[in-house]
Amino acid sequence: MRKIIYTTGVVVAMAILPSCKKYLDIVPVGKVIPTTVEDFRKELDAGYALSDQDKGLAAYRGDEIRVNESSSGDVNQVFNSFTWDENGSSTGNTYNWRSKYQQIFYANHIIAAVPAATGGTDEEKDQLIGEAYLMRAYVHFNLVNLYGNAYNEATAATDKAVPVVTAVDVEKVSRRNTVKEVYNQVFADLDKGMSLMNVDNYPTAQSYKFSKVVGQAMAARVYLYTHQWEKALTAAKAVMGQKNTLIDFNTSTVLPTLYNAIETIQARELIYNTGTSRAMIVSDKLFSLYNATGDLRLQLYYGKDSKGNNIIKKISDNNSYRQSFRVGEIYLTAAEAAAQLNQPDVARTYLNQLKQHRLTPAFFATEQARIAALTGKDLLNEIYDERARELAFEGHRWFDLRRTSQPELVHKLKGKIYTLKAGDPRYTIQIPLEALANNPLLKE
Repeated sequence: MRKIIYTTGVVVAMAILPSCKKYLDIVPVGKVIPTTVEDFRKELDAGYALSDQDKGLAAYRGDEIRVNESSSGDVNQVFNSFTWDENGSSTGNTYNWRSKYQQIFYANHIIAAVPAATGGTDEEKDQLIGEAYLMRAYVHFNLVNLYGNAYNEATAATDKAVPVVTAVDVEKVSRRNTVKEVYNQVFADLDKGMSLMNVDNYPTAQSYKFSKVVGQAMAARVYLYTHQWEKALTAAKAVMGQKNTLIDFNTSTVLPTLYNAIETIQARELIYNTGTSRAMIVSDKLFSLYNATGDLRLQLYYGKDSKGNNIIKKISDNNSYRQSFRVGEIYLTAAEAAAQLNQPDVARTYLNQLKQHRLTPAFFATEQARIAALTGKDLLNEIYDERARELAFEGHRWFDLRRTSQPELVHKLKGKIYTLKAGDPRYTIQIPLEALANNPLLKE
């Protein structure tokens, strides 16, 4: 079946061919029409538009959420994720494997074709190609953290993950690459993209695009996930050299997850859709992490529904709530990396700078004194708890649990108890059945 995608005046011919048994299912047919730099910019914008709410769905696998069982239709969307059984019988949402490889297709096509494009300056071409490299890096990074084991230096070279795709090749059927191979490609694409881009920051209306500062924020996250603490700290400092302003909740009620908030670094991903946002209630475990009187996030982030349940105000399926990277995360990345490097004073400095903007002055003074006594694992655990408080429902918690302690989790739904054991293999999501059916090599 041929599928024609219209991208703001640019037509890209694609095909969805289940009979070909290819893992990707999206291949070019005939000629791709874009020829000018402007055309290719519109094609990349089509890739930017493919934000698939995978992190919001993955949040249901963690410990932030209780399911709102009265929202029965929405429960069906999240049931498989909440019970750690993505290939189960529920007709729920998926993590959009196909959409992710479609984004990679756009990136690959632009990387290959833009050098010969007409119109535009060399600087515009370089920026466009650089953004495509970063898009490819980010999608591969998200894929390996959904479908590959958490990064482990001892096993990364043998742990199977996902196919790495770096060219538009309609004949190639790919096996799964290892976790290390995927990350090697992510790093290579990050380096190449950063070497080409010449835009430091885009204006708010275009903050969904990759820029130099966004690339540094992505690097900080990737280095953190791969335990490269010195590089993570260096990248975080580079971001803060360009963008370091935190919203002070003592004087402002602006949510940091709004696309136009001062903390925004990249506002691309819409984390939740209507179903996944309506099905959630704040878990008691998460709510208990906040101080009831001194933590200003309780009033700003949360509210009550008609039944007295704690609900979330900082997220929505509204387009205004788009976030991929923001300043609050960067402070926490710097704190964690410094703690791992046995630099407790540096870690406390970044942690306290964030807390000062989130707590009442009286409670901050108490917290500052408490944190001054923390070292080693106690300090690191405090930083993890602060990530849970600060970045709640922004698509980080499940991945933080995966990359750190992988604790036992217990979920309750419709009178049944579901348990994810500590270190359970289900901390890695199964490749979708449709992809397995279309490419048997993914089973190897």
